[in-house]
Amino acid sequence: MKNSIRYKLFGVFLVIITLFIVIFLISSFFLDDIFIFENKRIMKNAYNRFDTTLQNRNITENDLIELVETIGGNITILSSNLNLQITTSRYEENDLSNIDILEQIEYLRLKKGKNFTSVVSENINNDDKSIFFIGELASGGFFIGQKAIKEIEKSAQIARLFLVIASIGTLLIGTAIVYFLSQKLTKPIMEINNVAGEISKLNFNEKVEVKSDDEIGRLGTSINHISNKLNTVLTELTLANSKLREDIEKEKELEKMRRKFVSNVSHELKTPISMIAGYIEGLKYNIAKTKEDKEYYYDVIIDETDKMNNLINDLLTLSSYESGNFSINKENIDISHLLKNIIDKYKRNIEEKNLNLIIDIPEGLNINADSLRVEQIITNFMNNALKYGEEGGDIKITLEDLEDKIKLSFYNSGDKIDEKELENIWTSFYKADSDKKHINSGTGLGLAIVRAIVELHGGDYGAINKKDGVEFFVALPKQTYLV
Repeated sequence: MKNSIRYKLFGVFLVIITLFIVIFLISSFFLDDIFIFENKRIMKNAYNRFDTTLQNRNITENDLIELVETIGGNITILSSNLNLQITTSRYEENDLSNIDILEQIEYLRLKKGKNFTSVVSENINNDDKSIFFIGELASGGFFIGQKAIKEIEKSAQIARLFLVIASIGTLLIGTAIVYFLSQKLTKPIMEINNVAGEISKLNFNEKVEVKSDDEIGRLGTSINHISNKLNTVLTELTLANSKLREDIEKEKELEKMRRKFVSNVSHELKTPISMIAGYIEGLKYNIAKTKEDKEYYYDVIIDETDKMNNLINDLLTLSSYESGNFSINKENIDISHLLKNIIDKYKRNIEEKNLNLIIDIPEGLNINADSLRVEQIITNFMNNALKYGEEGGDIKITLEDLEDKIKLSFYNSGDKIDEKELENIWTSFYKADSDKKHINSGTGLGLAIVRAIVELHGGDYGAINKKDGVEFFVALPKQTYLV
C-alpha cells in the first residue's frame, strides 16, 4: 500500500499545506518590521493628503480628526521656523530639543529633491519609542506624524497569535479535508483497478459503478465497455471452439460409422456372394449330377441373390431417407384401418408360429403422415415380432391416443435387450452380443429405416424392456385440420 496513489496524493497535499504554514510562521517573526513599514506608508499617505488639502484650502478640525484616525497616532504641524502651529499631542516648545527629529528636519532642508523622512526615537516626556514621520510642506512648514512603537508591537503580537492559531487550525482542518479528498479522488480509481484485475482473471461480472461524467467516469465507462466486448468475444470464441470440437468429434464418429458401414456391408454381401460362387462352381464342374441336386443349387443361388437384393434395396432406402433430400407425401390417414389391414396379411404367419395375437386398436385414430412409409414401419415391426418372438408366446399390438400424437406399440415375448443396447439398436448394422439371438441375426437395417422414417415425420421412437419381452414403439403426429 506504500505505492498507493491515495497516500501519494495525501502526502503531496500535506506537504503543500505544511509549506504554507511554515511560510506563515516564518513571516510572524518579521511582523514588527512589517507593521512598522506599513505604518510609515500610512503616515506618508496622510502627509500627502494634508499637504494637498492645505494647498487648496484651510485644514479643518474634521480633517485633522480623520487623519489622526487614519494613522492611529498624533499629528504635529510646525512652521518653517519650527514654531508649533497644530498638534494633537502634548507637544510643547521645549520638545523640539529631540535631537533625532531636529536632525531629520535639517536633513530635509539640505537634501534637494527629498521632501519626507522617518525616524524611530524616544519621546521627550517618557522612555517609550515612537515612529516619527517628517514631511516638508509646500507652504514651508513641516508635517510630523507620530505613533508609539508599543501600539505597533501590540498589533503585531495580536497578528502573530492569529497566525499561530490559524496555522494550527489550517493544519488540522486541512489534513482532514486533504485526507477526505484523497479518499474521494482515489476511490473510483481503486475500484477501476479492482475491476481491471478481475478482467485480467477473465471475470467479466464485476462492473465499474460510474457516478460522474468527468475523466474518471469516462474511464470507468470505457473499462465496462471493454469488459463487455471481451466477454462477448470470449463467449463467441468459446462457443466456436466448442462447436469446432463437436464437429471434429462428429466427423470422427461419422468416419467410424462410414468404416463400420463399409465393413458391415462387405460382411453382409460376402456370405451370399461366397455361397453363390461356391454353388456356381459346383454347377460348372458338374458336382451336382442329378436333376434334384441341380434344382437345389439353383434354389440356393436364387435365395442368396434375393438376400443381396433385399440388402441393397434396404441400403438404398436408408440412404435416401438419411440424405436429407427425400421428401415425404403427408396426408391424413386412418392408422387404425391401415394397421388392421396389415395385421390381416400376417395372420397366417402368426398361426404357423403358434403365437398369441393381442390387439388394442381403437377405431378412427388419424395421423398426418406418408401412408407408404407408415406401412413400412408397421411391416418392419411385424417382421421383427415374428422373427424374434418365442414360439407359443405373445404378440401385442396397441394404438394409443396421446395429446398431440398417436403411439403405435409392438410387444413380443422373449429375450430382453441389454439396457445399454436399447439406444444402439436403431443404428445401421448394429449387432449386440452374439448370445442375443434377436439382435445378432439379420442385417440390422430394419430399425434404422424405422428411425429415419419417424424422424422425417417429426415423431418419436424407442424400445422398452418389459417383464417377459420387449416393446418397440413410435409416436407420429395427429391429423391436421384445415380452418
